Amino acid sequence: MTSYNAIPKRKDKLKAYLYFKEAINNSLNFEHARNSQNTIKTLILAAIDNGYVEGCAQNLQLCGQTARNHLKQLNPQQLLQINQQTIQKMKQKGALTKPLTIAVDWHDIMYYGNPTAEGIVGAMPKNGSCLAYRFATASVLLNGQRMTLAVAPMFDRSALCHVKHLLGCISELGLNVKLVLFDRGYYSIDLIRYLDNCGVKYIIHIPWHGKPLRAGVDRLHVTTTCKKRKSEQAAFRLVTVRQKGKLLIFATNTSFRRRWVRKTFRRRWGIETSYRLIGMFLAKTTSKLYRLRLLFFFLAIVLYNLWVLWNFRRRRYTPAYALKYNVRLCLVLSLLADLEACG
Repeated sequence: MTSYNAIPKRKDKLKAYLYFKEAINNSLNFEHARNSQNTIKTLILAAIDNGYVEGCAQNLQLCGQTARNHLKQLNPQQLLQINQQTIQKMKQKGALTKPLTIAVDWHDIMYYGNPTAEGIVGAMPKNGSCLAYRFATASVLLNGQRMTLAVAPMFDRSALCHVKHLLGCISELGLNVKLVLFDRGYYSIDLIRYLDNCGVKYIIHIPWHGKPLRAGVDRLHVTTTCKKRKSEQAAFRLVTVRQKGKLLIFATNTSFRRRWVRKTFRRRWGIETSYRLIGMFLAKTTSKLYRLRLLFFFLAIVLYNLWVLWNFRRRRYTPAYALKYNVRLCLVLSLLADLEACG
């Protein structure tokens, strides 16, 4: 239940709505479509309400099929321009100026349809499905909230390709990366060699199939996989730490003390929370059109980052559910045009 005290003042309610609408309106090109403004409102409402475009269109007195046809014509990459602008605004506020610690991970959106559909990959069984749309993200921690700096679709588990893409996108934004954190799914000899050659510091939580290890190990390790020549192997610092009865094994090229390796890696765990919050801005669809799936996920990233920017260094923090509630109210008000004119 939304707390009354969590809802911004009346003026801020309108600001919140216009804040989202104007940011998205400036980047989406409908080529002078008759119902472009209503389509944008429908798109935002579907994302905010975690609903379907067709149902949300009816709330705004628009034909659902018309809205969907307009959305099919959009290029999802246009939304990433909004993300870049949001990051630049963050830099103007004094954030992201120092070398950053980045967390990289992938996120699966489970799929229940035809396994031959575009963009579908195999995934660990979850909620009755082993198929998913997969997206990789690179995030940074800001004032307790993670901001997504880059996103890339994944079509396989090849870590090196999309890590290159994510780091390239971050570099184009003019950001300096001092450390990258990876979960065990990213452990790869090719990735380690690439990061070493680029001079990028990393900490990777790795799986271990060799002789049993004890806590307190801190030594140089050279891989011995039979699939690669000796000159193609990777060397890294192997660190083990026991935490809550579990042995954590890390590969790193940093000089941190063992306890600092563990403490620094803990910052990566918050990325799961960011995926949950991104899901609060994700519209639903049963469409097999991959372009539409990309559009909805990129929009969720954009709205999530705009929410992070909205709260950055504000005296009064607005929870995501309260902001969603405010924007939803403004979208369904019958005098919406008059409200926008007054804004």
